[in-house]
Amino acid sequence: MRWLKYPWLLLGKLVALALIFVGGGVLAVMVLLSLVFMPGNRRERTQFLVHKSFRLYLWALQFLGLIRLQITAPEKLLKSSGKMIIANHPSLLDVVILMALIPRVQCIVKHELWRHRFLGILMRQAGYIRNDLDPEELVTACRASLDDGLCLIIFPEGTRTPPGTLPHFQRGFANIATLTKAPIQLVFIACTPPFLFKGEPWWHYPSQKPFFQIVVGECLDANAYSLYDQRSIAARKLVESLESYYAAQTRSNQS
Repeated sequence: MRWLKYPWLLLGKLVALALIFVGGGVLAVMVLLSLVFMPGNRRERTQFLVHKSFRLYLWALQFLGLIRLQITAPEKLLKSSGKMIIANHPSLLDVVILMALIPRVQCIVKHELWRHRFLGILMRQAGYIRNDLDPEELVTACRASLDDGLCLIIFPEGTRTPPGTLPHFQRGFANIATLTKAPIQLVFIACTPPFLFKGEPWWHYPSQKPFFQIVVGECLDANAYSLYDQRSIAARKLVESLESYYAAQTRSNQS
């Protein structure tokens, strides 16, 4: 009945989903054209194009009335350079929001995307890092990107967390942090009510407009964890510390 009363909600979501699935092909064509006609660094041009496209997409979602967005201290992300951006992962839109807010960004992406007909072009031309690399190669690629001033977005949970559950972090991000010694910028993402979470049917739309709150928190010095004699201990302590931080943020948001 809600769709009958508010048909533009369904239409808006259909448009938004079309932009997600078709947009990859459009971006791929734009990338190919930019590589032919525009001067400059190929990777930087592609990353700039993705950044601007995601900003436009985020604006479109708000213009269509599909979401509301509130960002605390966005300047911390706009001015970020050579940092690891650590965030929880409640929604499919998380990566879109972060990449729209950070001008120069690097991502670790699923290796399946590299073989995708359209998105694979973007992944390769943007120089994003495959998640199936040898661990030593992965760390080397991350370190090179950070040294180049790119920000590395990582979702330590590895996948979207179901609504109502506390985040559980994998240790991979902590190993990268302790090896690269990069600053760690904390970002907490909340979405009320839950929207585009893992397992949600594509046609579902909550009774209220989804409200995304992006809280850009403190920036941690990873060197503090090098005080431990063993890197495995330092990585475990970092995971425990951040799990506690994001659990507290989640509980506070739910109360």
